[in-house]
Amino acid sequence: MSWREVAMGSAGTAVRAVARGNVALRRHLATTPGRLRLAAALVALTAIAFGLVAAHAASERRRAVQSVAVTERLLVSAVELSVSLSNTHAIAAFGFLRGGPEQPASRRRYQDALQQSSVRVAGLAREIGTSSGSGPAVRRITRTLPIYSGLIEHARAYSRQGFPVGNAYLRKASTTMRTTMLPSARDLYAIEAQRLTHGYRAGVSSGGLLKVVLAGFALLAVLVGTQLFLARATRRMLNPGLALATALLLGLLVWFAVAFTIQHDALVEAQRDGSDPVELLTATRILASRAQADESIALAARGGGEGEKRLQDVDRGFQAVTRPIRGLLMQAADVSGTSITAIDHAYRRYRAAHAGVVEQVKLGNFTAAVALAVGPWTAGRPPTDAAGDALNGALDREVGRAQARFDAAAARADRALNGLSGAIAALTALCVAAALLGVRQRLEEYR
Repeated sequence: MSWREVAMGSAGTAVRAVARGNVALRRHLATTPGRLRLAAALVALTAIAFGLVAAHAASERRRAVQSVAVTERLLVSAVELSVSLSNTHAIAAFGFLRGGPEQPASRRRYQDALQQSSVRVAGLAREIGTSSGSGPAVRRITRTLPIYSGLIEHARAYSRQGFPVGNAYLRKASTTMRTTMLPSARDLYAIEAQRLTHGYRAGVSSGGLLKVVLAGFALLAVLVGTQLFLARATRRMLNPGLALATALLLGLLVWFAVAFTIQHDALVEAQRDGSDPVELLTATRILASRAQADESIALAARGGGEGEKRLQDVDRGFQAVTRPIRGLLMQAADVSGTSITAIDHAYRRYRAAHAGVVEQVKLGNFTAAVALAVGPWTAGRPPTDAAGDALNGALDREVGRAQARFDAAAARADRALNGLSGAIAALTALCVAAALLGVRQRLEEYR
């Protein structure tokens, strides 16, 4: 006999063995014990699939809540950095406005503001790490901040000696701030704001819950089908093991639905009463700080601000920057239902103080304009630097309250998911064990 005949004979034997096995399997499945074993296998496989789907959905929701909490903090840090940079620049310019030898208090304020900016950008660099999105913006600020401070020091040194070139260094520092540092801070803010939006969408998406419900109903259908088969086959209306498995599954589905609903509502509240007002108010802070810096630089450089050549146009850039503020404040009040009376009052005083400066500039009285910008209170009206600080303070306080509301709601969203992952694993395992035990009891009756 040739090797080919041997091979063909072996193949035929294998085919016949498979055929006999299939026939035996079909015969076994035609019996009640065979069908019970098939039902047990379906219960186990469907339960494993349900457990994996549920665990993934719970994990995604928890990651989304944690991502929202982290990203919102980074967003606020990005705003604080932008405001801190603008304040540093405004304080430096105000120091030049006062003229004469630099006051120790003014010098201290600038150094404190510069140090605060350095600390904040270093903190953001640590938190963001090597993120491909935000990392480049942070690195640009980190590289440029020492260059900016060096230009300010050159401007200060020349101004002390009475050399006009000091203003040239101040304008160079202003250009560095406006074209590199502040745009980088705004890029960072935009990136984190986009991430926050994605986090909210993932945290309130109904896709995960829908998958869990579908997987749960598939498992429920298998359990109910098995119980109906047993009721017909054994003439017993109730199987304790399968009944317990069904109750465990329904309990887990109810827990899941309640936890997801609480988490969803808390996250919606965190966005509506917390992060949305924070974004609007912090955008207002950025605009107010930028307006304050532009005014001080324009006056210090005897220019118009925003690239204008004439001092009479000092108001042009200010109006462009502050025009959206009123709308932002109204939106913040609408979305959170909070009062903005204190902020609005501070904003009106700030605009009135600025209008006084502009009026003196247009009259050609530069000395009076500088006095209204950095001098003492006049007839109950603050100088623009004090009015700007008061506006920033009012915004800071309201941002703090909105941040507290966000933290409380985000914490509730996170607590709603506590224990859910462990419950999914434990209750799914108990469900499978109870169902298999119930089927096994009926199988033993056929031995």
